[in-house]
Amino acid sequence: FFFFFLQRRKCCHSTPAPIMSSAEVVISSWKNVKAIDNYEEVAGVLLFRKIFKIAPEAHDLFRFTKGFEPNSEELFESARLKIHSKGVIATVDAAVGLLEKNDLDKLVEVLRELGRRHNKYGVQLPHFEIVGTALIQTLQYALGDAFTSEVEAAWLEIFGVMQTEMMTGIERGQAFECEC
Repeated sequence: FFFFFLQRRKCCHSTPAPIMSSAEVVISSWKNVKAIDNYEEVAGVLLFRKIFKIAPEAHDLFRFTKGFEPNSEELFESARLKIHSKGVIATVDAAVGLLEKNDLDKLVEVLRELGRRHNKYGVQLPHFEIVGTALIQTLQYALGDAFTSEVEAAWLEIFGVMQTEMMTGIERGQAFECEC
């Protein structure tokens, strides 16, 4: 599916209908998230609560957790976690913004670079799956009744494409390291 998406984008400079429909749903639902006061911090902290609930072992993968007990309120109220989590949500916001502008070439570039940067932390496919699950749970909580099966399907589809591009960046980062 993803290769079809890229080939279609290259030859026609347009997004296939299924992605566009999903993109529109993602963009619309993200606007609802952005309407939440202090959404970057609120959604970011909630996202990391979900990540650490799903995978408690992820606690040790992040520098900002050093000195905090896993899943402690002190951790979730810490400036270090809030700064990092706001950055993660700002990245989601930027990705959705590029999707909205239909600037798919830039979006792919950003996602691959993000993957390349995460290569040095040892990020692998299972980590993305945890983040994807946590993101869906965060959206479900943030959107309440507006989180429909259509919204869930759209986010899963778009996140799958994002995950593929970030993994491409990781693979390229690994290849670069091997050549040096």
